[in-house]
Amino acid sequence: MNNKQIIVVDDEKNIRRSIKACLIPQGFTVIDCADADTALISMQNNYYDAAIIDIRLGKESGILLFEQMSAENIDIPVVFISGNASLNEAVQSVKLGAFDFLEKPFSADKLLVTIKNCIEFYQLKSRIKALEDSQPQSKLLGDHSLIKVLRNDISKVAQTDATVLIAGESGTGKELIAQSIHQHSRRASKNLITVNCSAIPENLIDSALFGHVKGAFTGADQHKKGFFELAEQGTLFLDEIADMPLSSQASLLRVLESKEIQKVGSDKTAKVDVRVLAASHKDLKQQIKQGLFREDLFYRINVIPIHSPSLRERRSDIPLLVNYFVELLCQRNGYVNKTIEQGCYPILSRYNWPGNVRELINTIERMLILGGEKINPRDIPDEVAGKNTSETMVDYGLTLKEFRIKLERELLLKRLKEFGGNVSQVAKSLAVDRSYLHKKLAQYDIKRNQNFD
Repeated sequence: MNNKQIIVVDDEKNIRRSIKACLIPQGFTVIDCADADTALISMQNNYYDAAIIDIRLGKESGILLFEQMSAENIDIPVVFISGNASLNEAVQSVKLGAFDFLEKPFSADKLLVTIKNCIEFYQLKSRIKALEDSQPQSKLLGDHSLIKVLRNDISKVAQTDATVLIAGESGTGKELIAQSIHQHSRRASKNLITVNCSAIPENLIDSALFGHVKGAFTGADQHKKGFFELAEQGTLFLDEIADMPLSSQASLLRVLESKEIQKVGSDKTAKVDVRVLAASHKDLKQQIKQGLFREDLFYRINVIPIHSPSLRERRSDIPLLVNYFVELLCQRNGYVNKTIEQGCYPILSRYNWPGNVRELINTIERMLILGGEKINPRDIPDEVAGKNTSETMVDYGLTLKEFRIKLERELLLKRLKEFGGNVSQVAKSLAVDRSYLHKKLAQYDIKRNQNFD
């Protein structure tokens, strides 16, 4: 916590002095201000890790100062303090986004713990945001003509409120396309609500989409907003819409045509202003022929069709994508200067990539984890390189955690095979203690004397 800079805003000199006496010995730099105007100027011109603000600054308001900070995009975590604030003011301060509220008089220990927790929480929040911003599929990368057409289509359709149907195989980035349309639209400042239609039980999908009133069904003990209400003035992305049951398709069609929703259990309707984007990896025309999808709904959502190209349709982009993901995944996993040999590109470009970009990302991460400082063609999985193998192919539908667990088990089996089941040698090669290795072997139900062939 050393070298962290705190600003204290309180009209009482003794309070400012006591806070400084608490924090400075712990390595904090503390700047104190007696009024809101001085504090705001200081925040505009200096960096602070946290702010301690009195709710009542004489005739001024600490909450008003907090609102001015937000208006000027001054992003400093705030702990409010007060000896005479009402409960409503305390609740309001936290609702506005303050980290915490301390009532005077508070102990030095309480203040110290609160400030440390405040800074650690916002540091973690910043790291999470940085990680989210650096997710592998955060960009529509590529120089292929299909990607250029896609980017051009997105720029055109984003400026409208037209319903869009995004078609393409799994793993091609249909959700990324929806995000890009929303981010470039006039609704960008509002919510983008993503709904995986295949993940919602059939008997709950109407409630999920349109909401329900208290008592509508067993367990409905309170009113609930649906996804349409949550996306008001924003965008609703219905992923895997082909998996929506026919009864819900009829309800969705009515909403798209009337711009009104009716909560489950209610006889009232309410207007909604929501842009709808839909996506499916299934052929909806084939689904219509099989009686699984309504033809009238298809024509209603297919106002603007967009095709999300498969990776094998744009093989020339594979080297560019590989380089991008190698650099990004090295940063994420803490690897330094891992590179990929040129001989890998032709092999990776020949593979058909049934899992598309998602499979490419997982394959590259697998190569980075199991390979050396320089990735060479020998590090490419046999199934990708086109070699015959009896090993089970990686399921690219796994979550990242499941994928890493599977890789870890695969690495243990590979090393045990390499060293003939000698746990000491395996532990040495992996730079781990034997006791830790034994725990991992037990976790994955691997016996050191089993047949590893």
